[in-house]
Amino acid sequence: MPAAGKSHWGDRVAQAWSLQFIDLDQYVAEQEHASISALFAMYGEGGFREREQKYLKQIIGAAAGDVVIACGGGTPCFAENMQLMKSAGTVIYLDADVPQLLNNLKDSAEARPLLKGKGDMGVHLEALLAKRKSIYQQAHFILQTKDISIINFDEIITTCIGRH
Repeated sequence: MPAAGKSHWGDRVAQAWSLQFIDLDQYVAEQEHASISALFAMYGEGGFREREQKYLKQIIGAAAGDVVIACGGGTPCFAENMQLMKSAGTVIYLDADVPQLLNNLKDSAEARPLLKGKGDMGVHLEALLAKRKSIYQQAHFILQTKDISIINFDEIITTCIGRH
Protein backbone atom coordinates (compact mmCIF):
# COMPACT_ATOMS: atom_id res chain seq x y z
CA MET A 1 0.00 0.00 0.00
CA PRO A 2 1.11 3.57 -0.42
CA ALA A 3 3.16 4.75 2.57
CA ALA A 4 3.62 1.28 4.08
CA GLY A 5 7.38 1.85 4.26
CA LYS A 6 8.59 -0.08 1.19
CA SER A 7 11.26 2.43 0.15
CA HIS A 8 12.37 3.08 3.73
CA TRP A 9 12.77 -0.59 4.64
CA GLY A 10 14.10 -1.60 1.22
CA ASP A 11 16.91 0.94 1.51
CA ARG A 12 17.70 -0.06 5.12
CA VAL A 13 17.81 -3.76 4.26
CA ALA A 14 19.98 -3.17 1.21
CA GLN A 15 22.42 -1.07 3.24
CA ALA A 16 22.55 -3.61 6.08
CA TRP A 17 23.35 -6.44 3.65
CA SER A 18 25.46 -4.44 1.15
CA LEU A 19 22.96 -5.13 -1.61
CA GLN A 20 21.88 -2.97 -4.52
CA PHE A 21 18.63 -1.10 -3.85
CA ILE A 22 16.22 0.06 -6.54
CA ASP A 23 13.07 2.05 -5.86
CA LEU A 24 10.88 1.15 -8.85
CA ASP A 25 8.97 4.45 -8.84
CA GLN A 26 12.22 6.40 -8.85
CA TYR A 27 13.64 4.17 -11.60
CA VAL A 28 10.54 4.64 -13.79
CA ALA A 29 10.64 8.41 -13.27
CA GLU A 30 14.33 8.52 -14.22
CA GLN A 31 13.87 6.37 -17.31
CA GLU A 32 10.80 8.31 -18.47
CA HIS A 33 12.26 11.73 -17.52
CA ALA A 34 9.03 12.61 -15.73
CA SER A 35 7.54 12.39 -12.26
CA ILE A 36 5.13 9.60 -11.38
CA SER A 37 2.34 12.20 -11.12
CA ALA A 38 3.18 13.50 -14.60
CA LEU A 39 3.22 9.96 -16.02
CA PHE A 40 -0.22 9.26 -14.52
CA ALA A 41 -1.49 12.54 -15.98
CA MET A 42 -0.05 11.77 -19.43
CA TYR A 43 -0.91 8.08 -19.74
CA GLY A 44 -3.52 7.30 -17.08
CA GLU A 45 -3.07 4.48 -14.61
CA GLY A 46 -3.10 1.78 -17.32
CA GLY A 47 -0.37 3.46 -19.35
CA PHE A 48 1.69 4.05 -16.24
CA ARG A 49 1.33 0.40 -15.16
CA GLU A 50 2.50 -0.79 -18.60
CA ARG A 51 5.63 1.33 -18.29
CA GLU A 52 6.14 0.22 -14.71
CA GLN A 53 5.92 -3.43 -15.77
CA LYS A 54 8.38 -2.86 -18.63
CA TYR A 55 10.94 -1.41 -16.22
CA LEU A 56 10.31 -4.09 -13.58
CA LYS A 57 11.12 -6.73 -16.21
CA GLN A 58 14.16 -4.72 -17.27
CA ILE A 59 15.48 -4.53 -13.70
CA ILE A 60 14.89 -8.25 -13.08
CA GLY A 61 16.52 -9.19 -16.38
CA ALA A 62 19.57 -7.01 -15.78
CA ALA A 63 20.18 -7.97 -12.14
CA ALA A 64 23.67 -9.38 -11.85
CA GLY A 65 23.20 -10.46 -8.25
CA ASP A 66 20.92 -10.06 -5.30
CA VAL A 67 18.98 -6.79 -5.37
CA VAL A 68 16.28 -5.27 -3.19
CA ILE A 69 13.45 -3.69 -5.17
CA ALA A 70 10.81 -1.49 -3.56
CA CYS A 71 7.86 -1.53 -5.91
CA GLY A 72 4.83 0.73 -5.89
CA GLY A 73 1.74 -0.43 -4.03
CA GLY A 74 -0.08 -1.16 -7.28
CA THR A 75 2.78 -3.01 -8.98
CA PRO A 76 1.91 -6.54 -7.83
CA CYS A 77 -1.75 -6.01 -8.76
CA PHE A 78 -1.16 -5.32 -12.47
CA ALA A 79 -1.20 -8.16 -15.02
CA GLU A 80 1.12 -10.99 -13.98
CA ASN A 81 3.52 -8.83 -11.93
CA MET A 82 3.07 -10.74 -8.67
CA GLN A 83 3.96 -14.03 -10.38
CA LEU A 84 6.87 -12.36 -12.16
CA MET A 85 8.18 -11.01 -8.86
CA LYS A 86 7.72 -14.34 -7.07
CA SER A 87 9.51 -16.27 -9.81
CA ALA A 88 12.42 -13.80 -9.77
CA GLY A 89 12.91 -13.62 -6.02
CA THR A 90 11.32 -13.34 -2.63
CA VAL A 91 8.32 -11.05 -2.19
CA ILE A 92 7.65 -9.39 1.15
CA TYR A 93 4.33 -7.68 1.85
CA LEU A 94 4.50 -4.88 4.41
CA ASP A 95 1.04 -5.04 5.96
CA ALA A 96 0.04 -1.68 7.43
CA ASP A 97 -3.37 -0.79 8.81
CA VAL A 98 -5.22 2.25 7.51
CA PRO A 99 -4.55 4.49 10.56
CA GLN A 100 -0.82 3.89 10.16
CA LEU A 101 -1.00 4.59 6.40
CA LEU A 102 -2.92 7.81 7.09
CA ASN A 103 -0.28 8.90 9.58
CA ASN A 104 2.52 8.14 7.12
CA LEU A 105 0.68 9.96 4.32
CA LYS A 106 -0.17 13.14 6.20
CA ASP A 107 2.58 15.12 4.47
CA SER A 108 2.73 13.36 1.10
CA ALA A 109 -0.74 12.27 -0.06
CA GLU A 110 -0.98 14.97 -2.73
CA ALA A 111 2.24 13.72 -4.35
CA ARG A 112 0.67 10.27 -4.89
CA PRO A 113 -1.50 10.18 -8.01
CA LEU A 114 -3.90 7.46 -6.88
CA LEU A 115 -4.63 9.38 -3.67
CA LYS A 116 -4.88 12.92 -5.00
CA GLY A 117 -8.29 14.52 -4.55
CA LYS A 118 -9.98 11.41 -3.16
CA GLY A 119 -11.93 13.10 -0.36
CA ASP A 120 -12.01 10.98 2.78
CA MET A 121 -8.57 9.39 2.59
CA GLY A 122 -9.38 6.74 5.20
CA VAL A 123 -12.40 5.49 3.24
CA HIS A 124 -10.38 5.50 0.01
CA LEU A 125 -7.48 3.57 1.59
CA GLU A 126 -9.88 1.00 3.11
CA ALA A 127 -11.38 0.39 -0.36
CA LEU A 128 -7.96 0.22 -2.02
CA LEU A 129 -6.68 -2.22 0.58
CA ALA A 130 -9.78 -4.40 0.23
CA LYS A 131 -9.25 -4.50 -3.54
CA ARG A 132 -5.54 -5.36 -3.34
CA LYS A 133 -5.22 -7.51 -0.21
CA SER A 134 -5.80 -10.89 -1.90
CA ILE A 135 -2.91 -10.15 -4.27
CA TYR A 136 -0.65 -8.85 -1.50
CA GLN A 137 -1.27 -11.98 0.56
CA GLN A 138 0.34 -14.09 -2.17
CA ALA A 139 3.74 -12.76 -1.05
CA HIS A 140 6.27 -15.20 0.35
CA PHE A 141 6.42 -13.28 3.64
CA ILE A 142 3.97 -10.91 5.34
CA LEU A 143 5.31 -8.49 7.93
CA GLN A 144 3.08 -6.35 10.14
CA THR A 145 4.57 -2.88 9.80
CA LYS A 146 3.87 -1.93 13.41
CA ASP A 147 6.16 -4.80 14.50
CA ILE A 148 8.95 -4.48 11.91
CA SER A 149 12.59 -4.20 12.84
CA ILE A 150 15.71 -4.85 10.81
CA ILE A 151 15.91 -8.22 12.59
CA ASN A 152 12.75 -9.38 10.75
CA PHE A 153 14.51 -8.77 7.46
CA ASP A 154 17.77 -10.33 8.63
CA GLU A 155 15.96 -13.61 9.19
CA ILE A 156 14.30 -13.45 5.76
CA ILE A 157 17.43 -12.36 3.87
CA THR A 158 19.49 -15.10 5.52
CA THR A 159 17.11 -17.70 4.14
CA CYS A 160 16.88 -16.06 0.70
CA ILE A 161 20.45 -15.12 -0.25
CA GLY A 162 21.61 -17.51 -2.90
CA ARG A 163 18.21 -19.14 -3.33
CA HIS A 164 17.52 -17.29 -6.59
